[in-house]
Amino acid sequence: MEQTDDLRKLFKLAVIAAAAIILTLAIYVVVVEVIRSRHEFFFGFVNLDNIGIIRYVFYGLAVIQVVIIRVLRGTLLKKSPSDDAAKLKDKLFKASIFTSAFCEVPAIFGLVLFLLGGLYKDFYILLFVSLFLMFMFFPRYNNWETWLKENNPSKCFLP
Repeated sequence: MEQTDDLRKLFKLAVIAAAAIILTLAIYVVVVEVIRSRHEFFFGFVNLDNIGIIRYVFYGLAVIQVVIIRVLRGTLLKKSPSDDAAKLKDKLFKASIFTSAFCEVPAIFGLVLFLLGGLYKDFYILLFVSLFLMFMFFPRYNNWETWLKENNPSKCFLP
């Protein structure tokens, strides 16, 4: 019973952290819309001739971010025969926190593109990527329980 309570506590903390990251995404939207409402034509705070290159780099990094999340989760959730229940719960919690944080990165790229060059459409596209990743990897208690019960060390995808 105590192990289930510990798992629920860690799960609740992971959900709170993920929800806080989603809230920061909403704050980014507010920041972008406030700046857009104050400036009729906002072209960024910096006049960059090569914003197109930066734009493609950030889109590429956002795509790579998906791969990084998958690899990171696989590494963090790798089971070993010596892991006890507490160690496995800790792995789930850490993987959830790191994953949630990495899911936010595309939105940060979009915010930077907006602040540098006024590219608000790119901000919203990259924000959607972050929201999609958060939806995909949001902590789910049933998946945590299933992962803990499985004896197969190679199972690592469950959010």
